[in-house]
Amino acid sequence: MIFGIVKTVFFSVSNVAIFRNLTSFRGSVLDLLSRDENIRIIVLVRRGSKLPFDFAGHPNIAIEEIEENIKRNLIQNAFYFFFSFLIFTDTTKLVSSYGVRADKPRPLWRFWNYPLKIFISKTFGQSKWIKKIFAPRIYLWLFPERLYKGLFEKYRPALAFLPNICIWPNDLQLLVEAKRQGIKTVGMHGNWDHFSKYFIPFQTDRMLVWSQPVKEEAVKFQSYEPQSVTVVGGPHVDYFVGEASRESRGDFLKRLNFPLDSIVILFASQGPYSLDGADLVEMILNWIRAGELNTKIRLIVRPHPSGIMEKEKYERFRGDPLVYFDSAKDCQLLPGFKHYINVLRHADLLVTTYSTVGPDGALMDRPVIVAGFDGYKQRPIYQSVRRHKNFTHYQLISKIGGIKIVEQRAEFLPAIKNYLAHPECDAAERAILRHEVFGFTDGKNSARIVSEIKKKLYD
Repeated sequence: MIFGIVKTVFFSVSNVAIFRNLTSFRGSVLDLLSRDENIRIIVLVRRGSKLPFDFAGHPNIAIEEIEENIKRNLIQNAFYFFFSFLIFTDTTKLVSSYGVRADKPRPLWRFWNYPLKIFISKTFGQSKWIKKIFAPRIYLWLFPERLYKGLFEKYRPALAFLPNICIWPNDLQLLVEAKRQGIKTVGMHGNWDHFSKYFIPFQTDRMLVWSQPVKEEAVKFQSYEPQSVTVVGGPHVDYFVGEASRESRGDFLKRLNFPLDSIVILFASQGPYSLDGADLVEMILNWIRAGELNTKIRLIVRPHPSGIMEKEKYERFRGDPLVYFDSAKDCQLLPGFKHYINVLRHADLLVTTYSTVGPDGALMDRPVIVAGFDGYKQRPIYQSVRRHKNFTHYQLISKIGGIKIVEQRAEFLPAIKNYLAHPECDAAERAILRHEVFGFTDGKNSARIVSEIKKKLYD
């Protein structure tokens, strides 16, 4: 490390989830990186995003609002289609066929290109030369626009840190400009299910991942060399396991107006991806009132953050004395994040469908039931929650165990009773699941990320 020479680092904060996980708490990646007086950090945010950063007057940090441009012409769209489907995983099969959202099933005419996607992945997608040489070169030729050229020339960064490279178009465009100008790059995935969705035609110099299975996906699906991928753990896990997020059970129950001897079940909705969450809530409430479940049980109903269809589904439970009607609307900001963690921490049981909330529950060592059936109904597969068990990332969970997947209504009540009577059941598998999804849980993941950024910056 050369002291006294200030180096500029671009730090992309592409959406509110990245804001929460990497910048919002003391000891976060941004906080730790900014403590090095030899580094000047330019935080890149979308114009008008209004993220509530709290570093006014910080000598090492500045914010730069950037434009985004996702407009593409016909030829560019065709090439985007081509490189995206150089991989065709079980996740992309689902997205390309029935679609993910149950409220908007794909019309049959949209299936015309399904065989073409399979053909691309089974032919061109088998070639590393296509993925690592041809696709990047053609991209640079077909996309000559350099939206961020002036930004790079203005700040002359030594490194660009792009923590949502798999999903967000801004991060891809920033990566492309960094490649054009020979700037060092470090990337991350925004969530544990991102590498299996679409192919990305450019690679960062160093890719940081949460866990070993995610590293294997980066190598398998995105053609990274194993030596360029480092396991660092999920950055937000530090706040999950830290004392700053902790609220006592007594204070938590009082805040929700629950009796102090309550048994708490959390139901986390999957929103428009699952249509029958209200049926599951109704079943649990009916079993409590019928005496089939302990009458001390109180239910937290947590609608999906998108809010799509949630009011229509769950409004009838508002005001029920057994129900706390939660909000996930601001869970990406620190107060809402803290509340979410304590909802998981103090839930005696978590019930959801094929949602990423399930692994979050396992992270807090809570028993988790995934209701893999359609409530009181038997829906066609294109609207059924059953189709989600084919997600590539959820197949990992099914293989490990630690989360109970209930696929028949008749199994739902016995599963609830068993977990409430024996919360230690599947604890060993939950521990494995925590490690396989989130990596490390020692509270040092952000520090590992900063160490890897500095290592690349100063090498």
